[in-house]
Amino acid sequence: MTKSRPPVDGLCDECGFNYDTGDLQGTVTTLIRQSAESSMALTKAAAGKDPGVVRVRPEPEVWSAIEYACHVRDVLETQRFRIAQCLAEDRPVYAPMDRTGRVKQEKYEDQDPMEVAAALMRFAREFGAAARVLTPPQLGKLGLYNYPVRAPRSLGWIIRHTAHEIQHHRHDIIKILAVLEPPIIPAPKPDPAAEEGETIEGQSEEVAEAEDQAAGERD
Repeated sequence: MTKSRPPVDGLCDECGFNYDTGDLQGTVTTLIRQSAESSMALTKAAAGKDPGVVRVRPEPEVWSAIEYACHVRDVLETQRFRIAQCLAEDRPVYAPMDRTGRVKQEKYEDQDPMEVAAALMRFAREFGAAARVLTPPQLGKLGLYNYPVRAPRSLGWIIRHTAHEIQHHRHDIIKILAVLEPPIIPAPKPDPAAEEGETIEGQSEEVAEAEDQAAGERD
């Protein structure tokens, strides 16, 4: 994924997430709901007329829907582990998840979309359960985070950053699928009266001349 990376503080203009607003419980609730929306979008597309649409990249350097969904699933699992690591260690240093390397290493494009969707929801619920019970002192605890640069980050920031990942990539998944698999609009039913009128008005000159000739013979 080579498009510009979203911000890690403040407002994200692309998806609308704001690191500076919202309480913990509301943020987690939204995270779980939006994870469900991503999961359902992937499942619906995979069960549709063209299941392969989930594996199509809209542009060579932009991930497909299944690749984004795999990434979100792995982010949720990794961030849950980081919560546990931060609570267990005095000075946690988080190992990079290698977000770009995983795409090829784990063969995201070949994974089963139904399994990915189910795992995404499972990890969202597990992450939410771990995040909801954090106390204010725990939310303020720092660990060394690697993305986008090495810097100390609080558990509170990790919760919000994870919520941003979910919202931002939900936006990506739904947008990609909407472009690749637009809704089918049924063709309008023909109007018999209109067709009859078009037939009369569209008579050829030869037919008209034949009718005039026949009328002349009858006279």
